[in-house]
Formats: sequence, C-alpha cells, structure tokens
Amino acid sequence: MKKNTIYYFFFFLLCSAIAISSCKQKNNDYEKVIHDPLLYSLVMHKLNYVVIYDIFTPPVAARIFAYSNLAAYEVLANDKKHQLISLQGKVKGLNNIPSPGIDSKIDYPFASLIALLKVGDNLTFSADTMRLLTDSVKALAKDNGMPDEIFDGSVAYGNQVADSVISWSKHDNYAQTRGATFAVSNIEGHWAPTPPAYFPAVEPLWPTLRCMVMDSANMFPPPPPPAFSKDTSSEFYKMAVDVMHTGNTLDSTKKWIANFWDCNSFKMHIEGHAMFATKAMTPCGHWMEIVGTIAKNNNADFYKTASAYAGASIGIYDAFICCWYTKYKFDILRPETYINRYIDQAWMPYLQTPPFPEYNSAHSTISAAAATVLGQIFKNNTAFRDSSERDWGWPDRTFKNSDEAAIEVSYSRFYGGIHYKNSVLTAYEQGKKIGNLVMNKLTGVQYAFTKPTQKQIESNHPNGKPITTIH
Repeated sequence: MKKNTIYYFFFFLLCSAIAISSCKQKNNDYEKVIHDPLLYSLVMHKLNYVVIYDIFTPPVAARIFAYSNLAAYEVLANDKKHQLISLQGKVKGLNNIPSPGIDSKIDYPFASLIALLKVGDNLTFSADTMRLLTDSVKALAKDNGMPDEIFDGSVAYGNQVADSVISWSKHDNYAQTRGATFAVSNIEGHWAPTPPAYFPAVEPLWPTLRCMVMDSANMFPPPPPPAFSKDTSSEFYKMAVDVMHTGNTLDSTKKWIANFWDCNSFKMHIEGHAMFATKAMTPCGHWMEIVGTIAKNNNADFYKTASAYAGASIGIYDAFICCWYTKYKFDILRPETYINRYIDQAWMPYLQTPPFPEYNSAHSTISAAAATVLGQIFKNNTAFRDSSERDWGWPDRTFKNSDEAAIEVSYSRFYGGIHYKNSVLTAYEQGKKIGNLVMNKLTGVQYAFTKPTQKQIESNHPNGKPITTIH
C-alpha cells in the first residue's frame, strides 16, 4: 500500500470514528473533536494492532502500553484545570517530567496524544505506521481549526514529556535482558518445552526489570505450589487429573471461553509437512480494548479515560513482573508435560501451551490487576459487552463487571488445559493486590485487600456454567 493511501486510511478512519462531517474544511471546533475520549481509545486501538503486527510477547507488549499511557497521563496531570495526580515520586524513578512554560499555549488532550504516540513509536517496530498515525492526529487538529500557536505549543510539550519518559524507560533493565536464555534443568517436576514448536522459555530475566509501583518483583508472593509428586494419591497428581478430565469433557461454552481469552500472540500450527504461525492480541492488548469499552459505557471524559488506560496498563506491567518472578522461581512443569509423562502420552490440551513455566497464571494475574483498577475507577458496577475478539472469529461475551471478566479469564486457562486450577486462583488473588496498589498511587486512597475465598470466586462462575449468552 502506498504511503499516501495509508495516510488517508488513518486520517479518514479517525474522522469517521468521531463522526466528523467534513475533514477537509476547517470548522474551528477542534476541542469537540480532539477532546473526544473516543479519539484516545481509537489511538490506543491502533497502537494495539501495531503491537499485534510486530509480534511482541505479552510482557513486552505490557511495557509498550504502560510507558505510552503513562506519558499521556503525565501530560494531562500538568493541566491545573483538572485534578489528576502526577505519578512523579509515586512510580519508581519517575522524577523528570517537564512542566509546561508559564506562557505556553497548550491543548492538553492533544499534547497527551502526541506524547502517547511518540513513546509508542519509540517502543515498536512499525515506524512508518506509527508516524502516519501521528500525522493523522495532527491533521485532525489542524483541519478542525486548532490555532497554530496552540498546535505548536501542544506538539512541543507532548514531545518534551515523551522524551522524558523515553529517557526514563532506558533505565529499566530491558535492554540488558535482550537475548537472555533459560537453561532447562531436566529435573523431574520442572518446566520443559512443549509441543508443537518446543519454543524456548520467554523472557527469563523479566523479573529483573524495574517495577513501576511495586517495591520489588516479590512484593506479593503467592503461596508455594503443591509439592511435585507422581504418587496417584498426591495433590499434584490430582491437580493434573482434574485438568485432563476437564479438558476431555469441555462443552461448547467452555471451549468458547477458552478461545475467547486465549490471546496467544504467536501460535504455531503444524499440518502435515506444513508449518505456519498466526497472530492474535496479547492478553494486555485484550484488556486495553476492554478499558475503552468500559470508559465509553460510563461516558467518561478524556481525562478519566486516559486515567483508566494508565492505571490498567501500569497494573498489567507490574503484574507481569510479579508473575514472571513466581514462574521462574518455582519453575513448574505444565499440565501437558505432566499428563504426557505420567498419565496419558497421547493427551493434548485444548489450547496451545505457552512457552514458559506454569506457576502461576500470567493471564489471571494481569486480568485481576486490570479489573481491580477498572472496578475502583468505575465503581465495579459497569456491565459491558466485550467485542474485541470479533476479528478472530469469536462471538462477543457480556459481563456484569470487570471482576467477573477476570474470574472468567482464570477459568479459561484451566479449561484450556494450560494451567492447574490452583495456579489460576492464586494468580487472581495476586493480581487484585497489585491493582489495589496501583489505585493507591493514582488516588492517594489506601484500598484494603480482602482475600476472596475459592467459594466466593467460584460462585461468580459456578462449575464453568455460562455467565453470558451468545449475541
């Protein structure tokens, strides 16, 4: 596709999404257009699809979303007409965000989008696409009458904040962990690569990255998993049998749930002598789409929408660090490996097993963190319809609130045969603690954590019975 064609595709997509009748004529109503929270969500949606195209692993995708949304948030926190609390001094090492000049003419929502897009451009590979998207947002402001002085001041300030966040990001130990490998121990009970591609373990040094709000990667340690055992009377053996039996008896609803939340960003397929891969949203990308849906349902303004994205993405980022610490500390084998070795050599899970240790569930941890942030921002009473999986052929699902969705995520990994039930439930608890911590930083309010019992969790999703209906 030629450059001009791509440009106008993005430009007209932005225009149509916010119902602009004419993008060619200046209408001097730029605030109505640029301050529309749907524009922020649309930009995040486009960044999500760049992340998909570039095939980033889930932890790396979380880093992209966290830094990009944090940059946008810090721009808005400098708008004294609103009450957002800057995260400088609250997020680890963040203390270099520039203040706007006294006489600067700045449209803060526009500047926040400039900052978001510049950080996103810096952290992704598809530079042409990101720059064309940035040009489209700038054209939207110009063609709707933003005065040159405000346009120039906003672009300058957005870029200043983005540069400070990019500079700060370079000290999080990410670059130092590139190319790290994990030595498979070959000890019974420990992780081993799984079919069909037997990929090496992903991001073994991720726990060494700088956290954003947690004190350390081990701030919220879960209880240790049951001791490995091949004894048929042991708890570990029974956990594996539970996974196998559940996988062998999946009904259509459980399969739907498993597929809906699979979010395997790079799935390998082998058919005869042919081998090919397919792309999908990462787990954090799926939650970015949910943030936009819930914000829209609540008629959230631009500032609250940006706060929701920032809070959820920061929670997801730290949740990955926390969960990855747990994974590589315990180094537990996947159900597929255990069952094939000790119970049924031919058994296969419904979903393809991701390439990293089992305990505990990353998808459960990050979902609980995001859901907790959204539940507190929007009072946990927001029903929503999740349509983000339509591009992958899965029907929409509806939920009473974000926490119900997070609980279903946890069960989806158990249904898919890639996690033991104990792992998804401890991960859910771990994620809720992280979400509470994020909200403490965003609001200054100390949110208490009440440990849910397994009965309380399962009462929201009894025995995998459908919460929702197909639409």
